[in-house]
Amino acid sequence: MSKKNKLEGDYPIDFELIGVVSPMKEYKLGWHLNQLDLFHLVKGADIKIEFAGNKLISISNLIDETEFSSVHLLRNKLQQTSAKVQFLVSDLQQFDYLLKLKNSLIDSWSKEVMTKLKDCEAVDYAVVIDLDKVKARENLIF
Repeated sequence: MSKKNKLEGDYPIDFELIGVVSPMKEYKLGWHLNQLDLFHLVKGADIKIEFAGNKLISISNLIDETEFSSVHLLRNKLQQTSAKVQFLVSDLQQFDYLLKLKNSLIDSWSKEVMTKLKDCEAVDYAVVIDLDKVKARENLIF
């Protein structure tokens, strides 16, 4: 009988998250979001997350980083095979994209972003997500 050890830790959640439903491809959605004049997303290096069993996922990443803020547009639906769809955050399957926001100068920046998203024709639906209710939020810590 072997024991399995599980590493547990408390990571600070210092970002806000908006779930986005959009039929657009990532680069087109990024272009539309850039028109909101809140940030300027550009293609960044893919984010790689390794899971148990040597399972590695690669996440496409549009990013805008400054000294005081960062924005990541992440595709939530990662891979689709005939049998299974894989998600970055499995308990948020209803969202095509996740907009991860971090701003050290503005509290609740997500409210300002949501106001602008309502006028974005590329977004069918968007909502600020309560991260306390997201089980797989550690997938967003990078």
